[in-house]
Amino acid sequence: MELNGLEFKRIKLSQESTKKLQLFKSRTGLTPNIACRLALGISIAENNMPSLELFTEESGQEINRYTLFGEHELVLTSLFIQWCQEKHIKAKEREDYFLAHINRGVELLVNRVRGLENLAQLIKVN
Repeated sequence: MELNGLEFKRIKLSQESTKKLQLFKSRTGLTPNIACRLALGISIAENNMPSLELFTEESGQEINRYTLFGEHELVLTSLFIQWCQEKHIKAKEREDYFLAHINRGVELLVNRVRGLENLAQLIKVN
């Protein structure tokens, strides 16, 4: 499936994000793919540009597209594409920004959520 510059079949996270996802799973029991879905939303909600320089290292866990999105692919990719259009991101840069959003979002998620009770609070606030 191709959605205006999102043609990947799998993503490779940074080593730091991989470690943080393991920590998040130990705190909440949520798998990395679910955490990455949350991370994407949290990062986009920041409403600013993630730094491509800080979030492009790809030596960590690999997640295939279907596992990452599941049945929520259209919703999650539409949310990201809307952000790209608002920020005037060119189609050729979208995969880089997508990966940057996931990696930044994982960092934000792990810093904000210490357990399932914090996750429920995070969802209520946003």
